[in-house]
Amino acid sequence: MYRDRKLLDLAENQECLMRLHSYCMKDQGSTTVAAHDNSLQSGKGMSLKADDSRTVWACYPCHTLFDQGKMDYDDKIKAFELAYTRQIAEWIKIAQNPCLKPWRVEAAQKVLNHLGVIYG
Repeated sequence: MYRDRKLLDLAENQECLMRLHSYCMKDQGSTTVAAHDNSLQSGKGMSLKADDSRTVWACYPCHTLFDQGKMDYDDKIKAFELAYTRQIAEWIKIAQNPCLKPWRVEAAQKVLNHLGVIYG
C-alpha cells in the first residue's frame, strides 16, 4: 500500500482538478484536499482507502459529490480518470520545478517513480 503524507499535503491551496460540481471552487484552493479513488480496482474497500498514488486534488463541493453524490458509479470512474490525467500532469510540473520547496519536488518525484511515469 502506497502511503505518503507529503503527497497528500501537496493538495493544500491548489486548484481543483476534479471539476465535477456546478459549484466547483476551481482555483480558489481554500478547501482543496487529495481525494482518493473510490474504485475497487484501486484497492478501495470497507474502511480502506485506495493508495495515496491514486488521488486527485478536489475542492469540497467536488469531493463531496464524488464521495457521496448520486452519480452513477461508471460516471464517477470516468470523472476520476479524467481528473487523474490532470493530476499526473501537475505532479510532473512539480517534479520538474527546482524553484519549489524540496519536500514538494521530492513528494512528486516519489509518486511518479512509484507509478513508473517518466518525467525527466
